[in-house]
Amino acid sequence: MVEQLPVTAGSQQRTTPKFSVKLEALRGVAALMVVGCHSFQDPWTRILFNGGAAVTLFFVLSGYVLGLSLRRGVGTMLQQSCLFLWHRVFRIYPAYFITTLAFWIYWHYWQWHPFGGGGVDSHLYFENMQLSHLRIIKNFLFLDQSINPVTWSLKVEMAGSIALPLLHFLSRKLRRRGWILLFVAMVLLGFVPGDGNTRRSLYMFYLGYLIADIERLPKFADRVYSMITCIAVVLFLTAHFLRASCGMPFELLVEAVSAAGIILCIQAGGGSLGGILNHPWSHFAGRVSYSVFLSHWMTLDVAGQLLYRSPLQGIIQHCPVYLSIWLKFLVSLPLVLLVAAALYHWIEVPFIKLGRKHGPAARWRTVKTP
Repeated sequence: MVEQLPVTAGSQQRTTPKFSVKLEALRGVAALMVVGCHSFQDPWTRILFNGGAAVTLFFVLSGYVLGLSLRRGVGTMLQQSCLFLWHRVFRIYPAYFITTLAFWIYWHYWQWHPFGGGGVDSHLYFENMQLSHLRIIKNFLFLDQSINPVTWSLKVEMAGSIALPLLHFLSRKLRRRGWILLFVAMVLLGFVPGDGNTRRSLYMFYLGYLIADIERLPKFADRVYSMITCIAVVLFLTAHFLRASCGMPFELLVEAVSAAGIILCIQAGGGSLGGILNHPWSHFAGRVSYSVFLSHWMTLDVAGQLLYRSPLQGIIQHCPVYLSIWLKFLVSLPLVLLVAAALYHWIEVPFIKLGRKHGPAARWRTVKTP
């Protein structure tokens, strides 16, 4: 006799919400916000291209998506946790390893010299940096971000991926009041003085995890969700102005709650942010968003260097500074997406399939009983 293991507590009474293509498109929009953040230096432009807020959205969205995966899991706590982490490693690490290796080769062997305003001026940082063998190894183990500075968030992502299964099984033992107390405790931990991106951001994953349970509450009218979405978007894009008066932890909390509100309204109210999330290019950017995030820094630098050696340089020099920056961004963006698409199809997809094919899930799906 073969007996199916239970999915989660209460799964017989209610179904788990499904991840939508609109949220994938939202991830793509966030990735393009990060690209824009590293292309522009004007603080007012960064209202739209708010890279820090985009990373916060990544964390909350990861908590939501990974939470859905955990709710659909089968087997014991240990089995689900091992399978979950197995898939996360195959999802995150191969593309990270390849891009880190490419960055290291580029910074150390590509004989270009930095121009004023060329690319993202990354060479100004790397040309004087001498990496020891130990630091290079640490870069490949998420312990150092010297080679590709934007990957600091992947260290947080891995910590969230490890903590979320534990939070999931703990939440199954608690009622809603317990969820709230646990979330408040994690938020207070983020307000403890001192450095530590992981400590400040860990509650964002749990906040995303809780969205699936909030979705089951009574529904509002679509216009209510539209109004909440507008408020959440404004707070999300302008929260960084709170840093000077309230400090970074409060800024991050406002961004996280606003991001959760946007995700909740998209899922519950069906909003699409004025049609942006329905556009095919948003869906494409969402599919390759992880590769965009990993590779865009070097791609922008290469594109900038090429522009300053092309006939377009004459046009750029005669344009106003603000217009020339937009021109470089619009010319560089297709190259960013092209590199990301290649990385996605040749690295991400094959290793994701490899992880699913050779993972331990097959022998854990069923158990034999006498």
